[in-house]
Amino acid sequence: MDTQIDLKGDVIVVTGCTRGFGRVVVVDLAKAGARVVVSSPWQDENDALAAEITASGGTALSCLGDVTNRDQLRELVATTMSTFGRLDVWINNAAYETPGMSLALDFGDAEFDSVNSVNVGGTYNGTMAALRAMLEQGHGVIINVTGRGDDLRPTLYTAPYGASKAWIRSFTRTLRGEYGKRGVNFVNFNPGVMITERMDRAEAEQLAEINPRTEKLFPVVMRVLGDPPSVASEKLIEFIASGAAKKDGEFRLINLRKVIKGIGGEAKYRVQNRNSDKD
Repeated sequence: MDTQIDLKGDVIVVTGCTRGFGRVVVVDLAKAGARVVVSSPWQDENDALAAEITASGGTALSCLGDVTNRDQLRELVATTMSTFGRLDVWINNAAYETPGMSLALDFGDAEFDSVNSVNVGGTYNGTMAALRAMLEQGHGVIINVTGRGDDLRPTLYTAPYGASKAWIRSFTRTLRGEYGKRGVNFVNFNPGVMITERMDRAEAEQLAEINPRTEKLFPVVMRVLGDPPSVASEKLIEFIASGAAKKDGEFRLINLRKVIKGIGGEAKYRVQNRNSDKD
């Protein structure tokens, strides 16, 4: 990450940030000088990560933050305001992704309800809690993390997840129209395809049972479009530090340039593999 990026003084909350992409983001934000609020449903994990950030020279507050619990999120905002006196950026990062891939009927009602309560309900709950405080202080930015499905294209074999991201994007754009002139900006952030512990061979093997053709394409898509979470984190922090988050409504990391670069990398990968096979 660019060491010249300076978020000193900014107070930023990241929900669901003790694991995965959220953890990368909150650590990078602290390194950039932001005062961060570490939140998740697991207090021990919150405390441990906040202590780690503090030990590295950052400023971190640990708060319980189950996004399905509105009272907890209201208390999180109240604690943030009483501790720091302000709330500059709220990132609705917490998400529930279905375990693996399946046809819609095979997911079952319980999986749909879990996705809905965290991705849809959690984004709504976090937004409402942060928005009240930001309107009172007269400024703020709420960033909602979207993902595949937010463009209304089919998300085969992950129907509940894709539909939830489409809802988030619509919700965010609507609130930007309602509150943008009152000092609070809303941003849809699509981090693109991130290579995480979930994006492994196991998912491809599950796809093989559903659609063999899709199973063969899975590793290609990951090589063409995938990046480690650190890439998306760096781009998001640059976006915030530049001031663009206060005026723009969309920030998407998948674009034509990314696709072209990925295709070039895939061509190089295949040539190298072909040469290795000859050796």
